[in-house]
Amino acid sequence: MRPEAANGTVADYIDQSNRQPTRQLASLSVERRLRASIIVTFALGHSRSRNFPVMAAAIDLNAIPLAALQYRDLLNDEAFNASLRPYPQYKNFETGNVYPIGRGRRDEASVTVEKRSRTGLGLRFEYEFSRAYDDYSGMYGLQDYYNRRNEWSLSTFNPPHRVTLSARYELPFGSGKAFLPYTSWVRHVFEGWALSSMSSVMSGEPLQLRPLFNNTGGVVTGLRVNVVPGVDPGVANPGPGLWFNPAAFDQPADFTIGNGWRTHPTLRNPIFQSHDLSLNKRFSLGTGKTLELGAVAMNFLNHANWNLPDVVIGPAKSPNVNAGKIIGSTGGRVMQLEARYSF
Repeated sequence: MRPEAANGTVADYIDQSNRQPTRQLASLSVERRLRASIIVTFALGHSRSRNFPVMAAAIDLNAIPLAALQYRDLLNDEAFNASLRPYPQYKNFETGNVYPIGRGRRDEASVTVEKRSRTGLGLRFEYEFSRAYDDYSGMYGLQDYYNRRNEWSLSTFNPPHRVTLSARYELPFGSGKAFLPYTSWVRHVFEGWALSSMSSVMSGEPLQLRPLFNNTGGVVTGLRVNVVPGVDPGVANPGPGLWFNPAAFDQPADFTIGNGWRTHPTLRNPIFQSHDLSLNKRFSLGTGKTLELGAVAMNFLNHANWNLPDVVIGPAKSPNVNAGKIIGSTGGRVMQLEARYSF
């Protein structure tokens, strides 16, 4: 239980401050009923968060200040490197992914159109535009843990555009629907059928560009790239051969930090599409007993989504030849059969 027993290790850290994770939300929605059983809803939303619990990559309580980069090669000496840390006796701290320090903001606007009919057809269309910022998201860490204002950028997990279309159609036969001759085989064959589909399309998240080498003597974790002035980062026809222009970025010099963004303000990953279809049949087996049979086809269009582009930027002398390119795709139709007995 002696404190010095943790010397030379990554010590467990328990936050004893009074910072409480806080999130504030405000929303406004307007709904309008139109003809033909159509309902249109417009909605606006805003949220802010502070003291949000962050992952280990977003906090380093034993980080070396950026001013230490002036020591250059001396930083590669382990003892000298440790002496520059606020707590030189520890290698680092384990915060358990709950350290309350993150800030975030999200604004969103959406429109939803719903239609329901007595024939068993239901349709729902939704479009959402959102914009989110924070100072903690991403897997590569921060460039300056002592100035989190400089880490404020687009969130890595927020696609700005999202479109969803869902439909469900129940065959108009059975109790309370179209008349069928009351024979057992007709009832069992035609009643209880339902066809459902859901399609969603999302734009890509912001790119997190990073340099091929990080020669900062362990001072910087999330080193950023440099922006080349006057060079357009976009390309005319983005595709797997070239998704963005890597010549617009450069590797920072040794023992310097990058001047680029933590997440790029305009470059996005490829869009993601998902199209699912299902067919269900429900059998009534008596009071409180049902049998449901189903067939599900996920990605029934067999559409392939491109993988993420290579975002690693190398120096001019040894560039990353795959920078800006997309290698491979994911997807493929997946079909499954289901059976459920309820009693």
